[in-house]
Amino acid sequence: MANRPSSIDRLEPEIREEIGRLRGNGHTLDEILAALRELDVTEISRSALGRHVKSMEQVGQTLRHAQNITEAVTRQFGDAPASRTAQLNIELLNTAVLNLLFDATGSASEGEGITADTVVKLARTIDHLTKSSRADIENQKQTEDRIEKRIKKETDERLNEAMKERGLSPDTAEKIRKKVLGLK
Repeated sequence: MANRPSSIDRLEPEIREEIGRLRGNGHTLDEILAALRELDVTEISRSALGRHVKSMEQVGQTLRHAQNITEAVTRQFGDAPASRTAQLNIELLNTAVLNLLFDATGSASEGEGITADTVVKLARTIDHLTKSSRADIENQKQTEDRIEKRIKKETDERLNEAMKERGLSPDTAEKIRKKVLGLK
């Protein structure tokens, strides 16, 4: 059975944003209620506002936790912006899947359980998550290959210039390429 929207969820988006802004600036529940009354919003109770603020704080805490995990993981993979963004998205999705699974498992004792539809959606999400991870790894490899190729080309060009300036023989130049630089 679907939950019906809370009294705060039924408010105008601008009012909900104002609640978030006020709470973000450190205002208390009573101060937020007073601000709502000034905006002629009278149907919100203090307890409904408290539940809403608590929910907002839990979401914020979950996002901060996911971001901390992502930052720790991405430090291992490098600081490339595309990599960090991909890893963040993957980690956020992974966190959402785990939260859904834990929520569903927790509600199983109350008789709701995990439906077949939920299992299918989780399986698809995990499949997409795995593909995203593989695509990110492939993207990193391609970037590294392009950088390595460019560096080798630039090094070879500089080596050719230096050998011409020094008057080295082609045989000596080839030995330097193979032994020192690993170039063919």
